[in-house]
Amino acid sequence: MRTAILGFTLILASLGIAAIAKAAESDAEQKSAPVKSQRRPPHLYCVLIGGMDSDPSPEQVAGAAPRDAGNSGLYRLRGDLQVDRVFPEYFNWNGTQPGDLNNPQPPRSAGIVERMREHCRLHPRDRVAIVGNSWGGHTAHEVARDLAKSETPLAIDLVIFLDPSSAGRTLVPPKGRPITVNSSANYFTRNRFVWGPLKIQESHENIDLGDPGSGYLREEGPKYNAPFDFPAHVAAEWDERIHADICRRLLKLIPGD
Repeated sequence: MRTAILGFTLILASLGIAAIAKAAESDAEQKSAPVKSQRRPPHLYCVLIGGMDSDPSPEQVAGAAPRDAGNSGLYRLRGDLQVDRVFPEYFNWNGTQPGDLNNPQPPRSAGIVERMREHCRLHPRDRVAIVGNSWGGHTAHEVARDLAKSETPLAIDLVIFLDPSSAGRTLVPPKGRPITVNSSANYFTRNRFVWGPLKIQESHENIDLGDPGSGYLREEGPKYNAPFDFPAHVAAEWDERIHADICRRLLKLIPGD
């Protein structure tokens, strides 16, 4: 009887070892298998990059902030872009996630570049746009430049600069735009610490917010035409009229089927 029990026990042990080995083999195959792109209609992938101190508030991140409250106008714009066939993603100027601006080891533009490459690997049919505000405009230019420099350049359909600034980051602001950017637009105040108009000849529009003819300067509104008015610089980040025009440009890029 003991011999029969021992033999039966050995058989069960052998079967258990085989099952464990088979499970381990299956798990290894799953981990080594390449990630396949998700099947869905092509979208507009829009990366928004905020300014120097424009880290979204906890209420904004939680979706509980009133429309005119919070710490990031560009994060509010991200909410407006959450429509069908648009995938908006927000980063702080140093590449951190919303609410994580003070991370002691921020990924900076390299982190945004890596994330964009991964998204486009999974969704190769998506169109791509970038919107950068203030210091986020400087980062947007860095991201576009780095995407163009690599061995596999990534085409960007549209880059929008919203009162971009490099003050405090570099003495010489970026000039021109990478060849992989198809078109661009630049909304600027007349503050001395921002880029001002960009000298780009093709498929580019400069929108002077301080020009009464542009429709954004109003007597009772922000002083977009002042040479030194930081509140006007901040106001541009939240201006509903500017946001509406940016949305108009972006939504034209939604791919067809």
